[in-house]
Amino acid sequence: MNKLLCIGILACLSLAACKKVIDRKKEEILIDAITSSKWYIYSYQEGTTDITASFSPYTFQFHRNGTVSGFTGTTEELGTWEGDIDTKSITTNFPGAEEPINKLNAVWKITNNTWDYVKAETTIDGQKNLLHLKKK
Repeated sequence: MNKLLCIGILACLSLAACKKVIDRKKEEILIDAITSSKWYIYSYQEGTTDITASFSPYTFQFHRNGTVSGFTGTTEELGTWEGDIDTKSITTNFPGAEEPINKLNAVWKITNNTWDYVKAETTIDGQKNLLHLKKK
């Protein structure tokens, strides 16, 4: 009976370890998809107002170390990002940034995505904002 119990415990521990490996692999694949190229804002709806044009000069590069750069032709805005696979969300923060970049400072719930686009939403001051990013 003791042998059977030990085998059962070992099997459970092995399954738990496999799940952790699989979760880490999923996270690694997601990080590779995010950091492999630059992104641009295809669409940004602030409530009922389309403010996409204010982001037109920017491209964004997400880095594996949790930083993100927002580039125009001559300037760079620095920020941070953190993804959460379990909640399907990404948190971005550009400290000290002005408009329009400060409008990205939020926890964004990912509502749809593929390898080359992400749709997300957040609510700020009771107003729903919709963001659609595409890879360059």
